[in-house]
Amino acid sequence: MKAITPNLHVARVLVRNAGEIIPHIGRDLQIVRGECLEEVAFAGLLALRSLERGTSRARTPGGELLLRLSGKLQIREAIAERGIKNGENYLVVFGPGERAREIIEELKLEELPLIECEREKLKTFFERAALVEAL
Repeated sequence: MKAITPNLHVARVLVRNAGEIIPHIGRDLQIVRGECLEEVAFAGLLALRSLERGTSRARTPGGELLLRLSGKLQIREAIAERGIKNGENYLVVFGPGERAREIIEELKLEELPLIECEREKLKTFFERAALVEAL
């Protein structure tokens, strides 16, 4: 798990039972599909910033995260593209590190090593995440 800020934590996890986990996704957590840590972390930072500024398009940090990751403006499209599926995902917790650890244990998620982005791909990821702000 990586602390991005004191109130933003990201872990790469293996999800075996997405259908059972979906009801637990809420205000302080989201599970998404992403290619690498930096992509997910940057989208999480932008989501928090937009909520603080009052410029978010979603009502929750997790919803805003999905919009930022997908570059879409419709939450349904963002969920279809980047929402939780069985397999490798990223757990994003909008809260303290202790809460992130609790969630991993409660949901019986297997934590995996984090994957860092290839530098060439970073620009594309950052542009897509910021696009939601411009639209």
